[in-house]
Amino acid sequence: MKAWKDPATLEEDEMPVDAKGKITVVGAGFMGVVIATLYAHYGYKVVMTDLVPGALDSFRERAMPIASSLVSQQSDLDRIFANVGTDADLASAVRDAFLVHEVIHENLEAKQKLFALLDKIAAPEAVLATNTSSFRLSEVFSGVAKRDRVIGIHYVTPAHLVKVVEILVTDFVPPTLIAWVQDFLKTIDHVGIVCADEPGFVVNRLQYALLAEAYSIVEQGIASREDVDKAFRLSLGPRLALWGPLLTEDLVVSKKTVAAVWDYLFDRTGDEKFRRPPPRLPDSSKRGN
Repeated sequence: MKAWKDPATLEEDEMPVDAKGKITVVGAGFMGVVIATLYAHYGYKVVMTDLVPGALDSFRERAMPIASSLVSQQSDLDRIFANVGTDADLASAVRDAFLVHEVIHENLEAKQKLFALLDKIAAPEAVLATNTSSFRLSEVFSGVAKRDRVIGIHYVTPAHLVKVVEILVTDFVPPTLIAWVQDFLKTIDHVGIVCADEPGFVVNRLQYALLAEAYSIVEQGIASREDVDKAFRLSLGPRLALWGPLLTEDLVVSKKTVAAVWDYLFDRTGDEKFRRPPPRLPDSSKRGN
């Protein structure tokens, strides 16, 4: 089992984490099952633990659709499930794990109590990660004494198909740990994006801004729910999937057109979100024709 360290100090053939090591997933709900199955698919030994024994008993049944979407051969399915064990005893479950990943329900007090306990019973070199989608790390880890080994690793549903993982950081997360998580995610064919410890992080801030505007368009009678979804699936979705919103704006539309649309939207709607152009655009009062 290897603790994290600066990737610059690694030998050329040395992995940042032990691919034969043990990961403990705490929480056997939907996301916990998906994440455990994903780890097992890529060869990690996984132990799932949960306060509800029934959640552990039904793991294989609930994980089967996820595993079947990753592999097709029965031998590969057997390999995935052979890599996952269950243990209702938390102390036993986290023993010798190099990564303990919390995936319990989004309850701040429950997470705080869990990490205060994990800080005492997990191996000193183990990384402790939360899958929180909303809480600040400073609050989640308020009861943790050894804060140089805690971080947020937030998967986006469906986690076995969506490749981006938010790496949630704050001032007490060391750069070496951030690099370690990025390298770890590469071993499971996922990509980490580093997010500051702010509400909504990146994915939810973008997602909920889009959702709010989609509902507003429907409520104003501009388009139906069905047509709004079609607009995204058949237009914005494929285009943004290629480049993302910022690179799309760079590549597809001239800056004069972007500026003109931006100003027109604010002039005609009065919506505050259109009041000023992004900092990368010139001030409207200084634009030429």
